[in-house]
Amino acid sequence: MLRLICGAAVVISTPCVATDIALVTFDGSTTTSHNFKELNDPVMGGKSHGTCELNTTGQFLIFDGEVVDVPALKAPGFIEAHADGKFPDVSATAGGDLVLMVRSSVEFTGWKVSLASGALSSTLSCAAGGSIPFSRGCFKAAFTLPAGKDFVEVRVPFSTFTDKWNSATGAPVKTCEQDSSTCLTAEKLKKIQRVEIMAEGVAGKVHLEVKSIHASPSAIVAEVVTTPSAIVPLVTFDGVGQHFIRLSDFNEMNDPVMGGKSNGTWTLNVPGKFGIFDGSVNLIPSLKAPGFIKTACGGKYPDASSTAGGNLVLSVRTNTPEYKGFRVSFASGAVSSAFACAGGGSLPFSRGCFKAKFSVPAGDNFQQIKIPFDSFSDKWSPATGEQTKTCHDETDVCPTAKKLAAIRRIDVWAEGVLGKVHLEIQSISAEPATTSSSDVLFLV
Repeated sequence: MLRLICGAAVVISTPCVATDIALVTFDGSTTTSHNFKELNDPVMGGKSHGTCELNTTGQFLIFDGEVVDVPALKAPGFIEAHADGKFPDVSATAGGDLVLMVRSSVEFTGWKVSLASGALSSTLSCAAGGSIPFSRGCFKAAFTLPAGKDFVEVRVPFSTFTDKWNSATGAPVKTCEQDSSTCLTAEKLKKIQRVEIMAEGVAGKVHLEVKSIHASPSAIVAEVVTTPSAIVPLVTFDGVGQHFIRLSDFNEMNDPVMGGKSNGTWTLNVPGKFGIFDGSVNLIPSLKAPGFIKTACGGKYPDASSTAGGNLVLSVRTNTPEYKGFRVSFASGAVSSAFACAGGGSLPFSRGCFKAKFSVPAGDNFQQIKIPFDSFSDKWSPATGEQTKTCHDETDVCPTAKKLAAIRRIDVWAEGVLGKVHLEIQSISAEPATTSSSDVLFLV
């Protein structure tokens, strides 16, 4: 299940080499099989409830329940499933990702995962999050998962974990980027004491099936000569060479707020090797404003830092060229990619999802739509998708080379404009400024 990513480089001698290390499986292996236990929020009369049990036929864990408000706090509580014990040494994967093979039948946005290491008490640390003395050592990160029938690979970069987080909400108090002492280092990954899956801080039904948890190193490239002028493929249909996210990994989502009525679908045209995004953006009755539909995929994308100052390039075609609400976004450096791509920087911890508009002219052939990276911003209205600060207004909102090196989610939207939507997507790539093409368009 590993995707090796070499980025925009030419390998001269040694190929990319990377090895996943299993942390948790449910296949009876003596080194990776652990007994998970479920716990509901015990504070101030918490009402959340859950169960965890093993599906021995399918060899996966089933984590089920509901997160509800704690009456005394008038805020959502949590449920969690954890296992304590001796886990494999995964220090060789420092700088890489935690990889969850999971599926869910519900849309839930409060998923989190924790690894305890170096804690005096794993239980205390994973309850307090460094907020009281001797409670450091439980490293937590958020992750997102679309509802679906198939198990999917969810990558959670180790750089997004921190052992300083709010014990009431699970949100980071200090990120690894802000405070290096909170980072999940190779030393910590060597001696993991506990693995924990949580549904926290968001009210709602919960259902998660966990097939395995692995640690994956970052891609290794030896003896390379960089080629700054090279186009970096980000999304293709078939994931040639397993270097790219596939269009088949994308999932469609309709506006979930206040009885939103927009509807859409995402399907694949296998002979033609493209994705079909189809639907209608309608009014949200309670807001009397257009909603949205989108197709999205979280994961680890190729390093596109060499294209900074260039363009995002969409190979697309449409039979609804009159629709003016097409947008595309990519998340990087976000505490939670899903939260950032819902909040647009309007809420705490919702920076890091960079969005821009585009249009597609009529035509029977796929066309290259070029969207300059300096037209993206991670400050935009979650109600309309319109930018509240542009990259030209405020450089802090611009996608930098550092951000392009670690893209973790791409969304294609139809948003803020009523109408029928049909978009066929063949590929998405990043192009440096030095590359020119006569058939590339950028339309707003």
